[in-house]
Amino acid sequence: FTGHSHIYERSMLINGAYSTPTVSEGVILDDGDGNPSGDGPYLKSAGLVPHNGTVQVVAGHGGTKVSRKGTMPIMRSIFVENGSVLVSISDNVLTGTMLNLDGLIRDTFAIKKEGTVNHSPIENPWNPVTGQKPVKKKSISGGEKVPPVAKMIIGKNSQWAYFIDAESPPENWNTLAFNHSSWKKGESGFGFGDNDDRTVLSNMKNKYTTLYLRRSFALPEGIDYKKIGLAVSYDDAFIAYLNGKEILRVGIESGNGKRARNISSHEANNTFEYFPFDENAIKALEGGVNMLAIEGHNHEKESSDFTMHPTLILKK
Repeated sequence: FTGHSHIYERSMLINGAYSTPTVSEGVILDDGDGNPSGDGPYLKSAGLVPHNGTVQVVAGHGGTKVSRKGTMPIMRSIFVENGSVLVSISDNVLTGTMLNLDGLIRDTFAIKKEGTVNHSPIENPWNPVTGQKPVKKKSISGGEKVPPVAKMIIGKNSQWAYFIDAESPPENWNTLAFNHSSWKKGESGFGFGDNDDRTVLSNMKNKYTTLYLRRSFALPEGIDYKKIGLAVSYDDAFIAYLNGKEILRVGIESGNGKRARNISSHEANNTFEYFPFDENAIKALEGGVNMLAIEGHNHEKESSDFTMHPTLILKK
């Protein structure tokens, strides 16, 4: 722990990051988010094993002023907010939690020591500047024609929990464990300016570009997972998550939330496009209750319209 730079920063699992300036090459052992509800905790061998990885936390955000200058390439989570860091240990798991001044959880990570874990430095680790790993779900420009539908798992005009603000929600907003009781509720579609919206976001224009949606669902028994897919009417772009895992990226080249970059313009035209679940999406499905989360983006604040109307279907 260090606490001198007026910021909260938390690294990936690292070993030997002693050079000046700090570099990520050859020192990142695990570039996941370390969140038990996300990529999972960082794993280390039981006992005292040298060079098995550590997490560096800069807890310098308890003073009167917070500020930021540049980005350290080893960091996995960065918040320029006042707050505190809580650390707890239960059995073989250490958990760190960053709470901001309002008591919201902004970052969670865990380190679990069990068995024998052999790490090697990752050649192309996650990049905190772009907010993504070099190898990531590629953005696509559009979907397919919607096929005949056997069942609507999440239908049109369904109720969703939604969040729209200049700030991004907590990092775990797209997981099943996240409590969205403080979020607003509304029926899809969401948007303004094109007369196809059930929940009108009248204050979005010139203020916000991003809408966050969450809805849980359960799958019917005995269905063919390969026949599941999203059918979405959208303007301009979106990222879809299933149980905290990114499964689809449409019209957004890199990043997410406030870090999203190169957002394409796309008109909804009151039509839906189909995006079948691929192998990664199917692997993200859980037995019982699942959480579908959608991050909708407008091309620019000054845009004349916005639409986000997601559905989840089982095709015939």
